Amino acid sequence: MNEFFTFMGMGIEHILQFPEGYDHLLFILALSAIYTFFEWKKVLLLITAFTIGHSATLLLTISGISPIPSSVIEWLIPLTIILVCILNFTTRIQDKHNSKSEKINSSTMIRRYSIALVFGLIHGLGFANYLRQMLPNSLFNPLLGFNIGLEIAQILVVLIGLLVGLLVMKYLNFTKNRWKIILSTIVLIFALHLFVMQTMALFG
Repeated sequence: MNEFFTFMGMGIEHILQFPEGYDHLLFILALSAIYTFFEWKKVLLLITAFTIGHSATLLLTISGISPIPSSVIEWLIPLTIILVCILNFTTRIQDKHNSKSEKINSSTMIRRYSIALVFGLIHGLGFANYLRQMLPNSLFNPLLGFNIGLEIAQILVVLIGLLVGLLVMKYLNFTKNRWKIILSTIVLIFALHLFVMQTMALFG
């Protein structure tokens, strides 16, 4: 049980400690940018889909199955963030100031769940590079603890992000679409920087 809690703490630390969890934080912020604080249940489902995806590849990679070189994985991760930001820009959401914008309908939700799951597979390979050398012979408890720690930290960050969005929209009178664009733009700038750095490292 001590081993479980040790790795759970490592999972929390990996997300919250800069720069280890920096790219994963950007991804979940981008993924949740179109939602408000009152839609937190939808966001938690998205984060869970992301966790399922990275848990699957984390288990496979730790078990010795790793079809993609680590340098390519590190290049793909910021690319996934950029793609989600672009998707955010093209997704119109309903707010009280814009009657022409659209509700986040079921097809949009399914698309975002699928993206969270698939991109979670890629991010799981990145987690594995961090975790591989630290695991003991027994895998179940450490992997379970690490993933639960990741989930706790991701949920904490997303709830803080949603709360900030709530305050900005309330006190600065921002619409949902305006806040979505601002947050996605901020994330995109950092993701582009990461992408350029990883591209130079991979092809330079």
